[in-house]
Amino acid sequence: MGAGWPMRNNKYVKVLQLGMQNEMEYRANYWLQMAGFMLPIMTQIFLWLAVFGSSGQASVLGYSLSEMLVYVVMAGVTGKLIATGFEYEIATDIKEGGLAKFMVQPVHYFAYRFCRFIGGKVIQSAVVLLAAAILLLCLSLEGQISFGLSHILLYILALPGALVLNFVVYYALSGIAFWVTESAGLFYTLSLVIYVASGTVFPLTIFGDALARLFSLLPFSYTVFFPVNALTGKLTVLEAAEGIGVQWIWIAVLAAVSRWVWQAGVKRFVSVGG
Repeated sequence: MGAGWPMRNNKYVKVLQLGMQNEMEYRANYWLQMAGFMLPIMTQIFLWLAVFGSSGQASVLGYSLSEMLVYVVMAGVTGKLIATGFEYEIATDIKEGGLAKFMVQPVHYFAYRFCRFIGGKVIQSAVVLLAAAILLLCLSLEGQISFGLSHILLYILALPGALVLNFVVYYALSGIAFWVTESAGLFYTLSLVIYVASGTVFPLTIFGDALARLFSLLPFSYTVFFPVNALTGKLTVLEAAEGIGVQWIWIAVLAAVSRWVWQAGVKRFVSVGG
């Protein structure tokens, strides 16, 4: 599948630039997606304002109103920042034979996909984080939320691990396409499970202590639930540092798993197209 990732080779810089260009190719669709991702966040804000207002309690699921509002905003933002989608493209490459050209060219497929993924996130991240900053500032001016600069720093430190971890999760899963010809439905189902298990919809504490502990043993919670909790102040500096370490341990484990899956898959790969 290629001979590794050369340290000084601008072909991967070109791939990263390609990812950036591809992200902005259909600008109307891009901005509609940016606007669309804000709607569920706004819905959750009004939902939790109503829940706290009707309950009369200072804390729900272990979160104060301020912590919950920060959580729902940044869980949506983080989920958008780390979102993939390349698994469907990989399935198409495998099914239609497009993968074959990477086997005869000096381009490592993992590096190619990673650079396109990061390239697509560069512009997207700037827009999404700006929108989040404006929304959080508005809530702060309304007196609804508050958090310290140290919490922001912890979130920033945890975000790269979340991004890379989500990439290797889906890259490993994409290898399923070597064995399942029509894998789109399976990817969609697995994505929904991961979406919930990562804490993007609700804090994982909503499922109770037993399930929350189970989720904490899986890599998915370290993509959204963990970095956002670092921002809300639910974690100490030591706990945040340990969590970042766990992120990179999972990255190493899943990178090894994806390597094994792909090596096994390529052995049975038969090019039938392109």
